[in-house]
Amino acid sequence: MTDFPGLAGLSDDGINLRGLFDILSPKNNLVLADEMMLSDAKGTILRVSESYERNFGFVHGSIVGRSAFDLEADGTFSPCITAEVIRRRQKVTATQTINHSHRNVMTVGLPLFDSTGDLKFVVCFNTVSMEQINAIQRNYRELQQSLQQYSQEIAELRTRATSTSLIFKSAAMQRLRTLIENTANTRANILITGETGVGKSAVAKAIHAMSSRADGPFIEVNCAVLHENLIESELFGYEKGAFTGASAHGKIGKIELANHGTLFLDEIGELPAHVQSKLLQLIQEKTIERLSGSKRIELDFRLLAATNRNLEEAVEQGQFRSDLFYRLNVIRIQIPPLRQRREDILPMAHQFLARFCGEYGKTLTLSPRLLAFLERFDWPGNVRQLENLMERLVITVQDPVADLVHLPAEYSAAPARGGTLSERMEAYEGQIVREAYRRWGTTVAVARELGISQATAVRKIAKYVKSEAP
Repeated sequence: MTDFPGLAGLSDDGINLRGLFDILSPKNNLVLADEMMLSDAKGTILRVSESYERNFGFVHGSIVGRSAFDLEADGTFSPCITAEVIRRRQKVTATQTINHSHRNVMTVGLPLFDSTGDLKFVVCFNTVSMEQINAIQRNYRELQQSLQQYSQEIAELRTRATSTSLIFKSAAMQRLRTLIENTANTRANILITGETGVGKSAVAKAIHAMSSRADGPFIEVNCAVLHENLIESELFGYEKGAFTGASAHGKIGKIELANHGTLFLDEIGELPAHVQSKLLQLIQEKTIERLSGSKRIELDFRLLAATNRNLEEAVEQGQFRSDLFYRLNVIRIQIPPLRQRREDILPMAHQFLARFCGEYGKTLTLSPRLLAFLERFDWPGNVRQLENLMERLVITVQDPVADLVHLPAEYSAAPARGGTLSERMEAYEGQIVREAYRRWGTTVAVARELGISQATAVRKIAKYVKSEAP
């Protein structure tokens, strides 16, 4: 089994079936020949062990992605046991001839069905003794039960994704979900904290979706994007003639649009001092007054806020109002970084992969080596970095299986771990800024894409791009 780790990387509908074939390992007293082949229900070869290719004279990767029926038709296998299993929909034990190497081998082919009775996979083992055949037969029932178990886990994960858009398996995220469920229908303000890219917006949307306000609007405002001179008018709205360039009809602000729904203020730590004061008054009174207006408007909304900054330090440094912080911090939801919940990496990777394959009309699976790399990598950019990588692989990889060789240079050139957190975060931030600047070439466009202010974009481009110019 050591030559065939791919069995631990199977996927069904984008969900990783890790450990499905652990029962075939030596620890379960099943010693098999290493020559193994795996196909999907249509006969497309998904995985072949390295020893299979080596022992039977196949060039590495030459039959992965091909059809078992085509391999039978062109005489590569006579007969092809994989094709026989699909035709019969039952276990097949027979001698299979591998013509180009003139080898006759005893082969056992097993069909694997899901809970609805649909054929999902076919796995074939080339054996050399009846004892091994009997061992396969003894463990077949356990293998089938394992598939059923993982199919149930897939259904549970899919249900979570549908209801909250949160994909997770880790205990830390399960505790976080319980906290969300217990607080979703309260009126208490919630402060969501965590590193950049951990999924603060997704958590805010999940809270809204679970609440009694789910049918109302969900208004998201990134406070770091809004220009300091316009942020007050964007949030609170204005009456006609409020300032030069204002609409002749006035404008309803984002806060007012959230009436009877949820207002989510992302990057709230970037609010300027004068807007912090007005927000504090809004929280206390639940009324607003538009710029240049004289009428106070009563509002009913749920306030969620998020930040990647340490607001306690910002309060100590006088950059954030302490009274506003305590108003926001009624309930704290701290999202752990991806490197602290590695069980969530592969479920999310497969979910992103399935989504982007659907969007771009492509079919792509991840090799066992790539899956192992994803789990080891520390993801300084967290969920957002993982999502971006999956989209990039779907767009750029032309083979049916993505492997380590398909990783962008910044992944393959760097170790999975190393350096302090701040160093790794800075390296990933630099990568994002350089890519954005190469695409757009202007500070305004970079700021818009990355959700930061233009002034911040100017500073980061000077740091990561201009400083590297020859």
